[in-house]
Amino acid sequence: MQHFDYVILGGGLAGAHAAFSIRKKDPQSSLLVITNEPHLPYDRVPLSKDYLIGKLDRQKLFLRKEEFYRGSKIEILLRRVVTSLDVSNRIVVLDEGSEISFRKLLLATGGRPKRILILGSDLDGVYYLRTIEDSDRLKAASATAKDVAIIGGGFIGCELASAFRKLGHPTTIVEMGPYLLNMALDEETCLWIGNYLKENGVEVKAGSSAQEFVARESETGERRVQSVRTTDGGEIPASMVAIGIGISPNSELASKAGLKVDRGGVVVNEHLETEVEGIFSAGDVARFFSPLFERHLRVEHYDVAVGHGMLAGENMVVGDQRRSYRDIPHFFSYILDLKINAYGDLTLRDRVVRRGSLDMEKGFFQFYFNKGRVEAVVAVNKKWEEIRKARDLVSLREDFPDPSILSDETRDLVSFVGGAEASRNK
Repeated sequence: MQHFDYVILGGGLAGAHAAFSIRKKDPQSSLLVITNEPHLPYDRVPLSKDYLIGKLDRQKLFLRKEEFYRGSKIEILLRRVVTSLDVSNRIVVLDEGSEISFRKLLLATGGRPKRILILGSDLDGVYYLRTIEDSDRLKAASATAKDVAIIGGGFIGCELASAFRKLGHPTTIVEMGPYLLNMALDEETCLWIGNYLKENGVEVKAGSSAQEFVARESETGERRVQSVRTTDGGEIPASMVAIGIGISPNSELASKAGLKVDRGGVVVNEHLETEVEGIFSAGDVARFFSPLFERHLRVEHYDVAVGHGMLAGENMVVGDQRRSYRDIPHFFSYILDLKINAYGDLTLRDRVVRRGSLDMEKGFFQFYFNKGRVEAVVAVNKKWEEIRKARDLVSLREDFPDPSILSDETRDLVSFVGGAEASRNK
């Protein structure tokens, strides 16, 4: 049985950055990364953006070259699945039966796309996006596609629609909610974004779901999608369908091992450690305690995965000198010419205050409040200097008895640091 000081399950952003962090802090330890993918760690973000439309070379997706891992003595097992985890004896079992023991372990197993199980879901021309191969298949299919249907009107769905419009394809988004991006933004802003997409050639069918993918059978027996039948009785032409309805965290391994899992996420403390000493979790699969927000969160975004990985790797090495994860969650999304940046936790809100009008050129902010406290901000087409000021209000968790004060554009955002009481004297 092989033994390693550190074993990382998952070769995504969190797992890779944990490996970099471990090696920086502990150059001599034995370190193994296990991934079920055939590739070295890479960045998934461009898969729905520049890589999909051919503006980014494949090699630029990868975080490091093979020589780096070899020179840093970071061993990587590709195309391997861990089938069981024994936390008491510190052993993982691989799909081919071999066992590996470890001193400390990081679960950075990420997630997998949620699937649609309806008639025709197995047809050629129906795609999901998570891996390089998925993006390659979408890219190849788009070369001959006529009409494209996107199932899911969240950020990934809107980004995919943006990409396919840039490639010149008639595109329709099917969203079961009342409007696009309804989980993240308020109704008025979502409708404004939906109208913007419509003005740029993207059809939006909200309040409806895919009921069936209708097949076209060729003379050779190939069964390929030709349209999407929706629950409201409509039918959308589609020679290609891309499904983006979220991910399911890969937490089954942790759950079977007896680790605490809540709402799909592996529960960890502010140091990203589970209840079992020496076993950590990071990235999409981790439900982590945030001292900043004073509650557990699970966030599926680039910055959190990178930050988690770096901190988890450091904490696995330093022992009693561990640091807490205090970063403010951040994500960005580019939808045609809309540049959206969000900071904080968008899930808990009882009021939204807009600063600025719904304007493409000038841009605007949306501040999210819960019981008078700033929980998050969404910036649309704003410059970095202003975004930084808005972000600081979230990171300071400012309280406002009257949140509407933030809509006053005659006041610089810096004047609100210290909350409403302090701002009266500025």
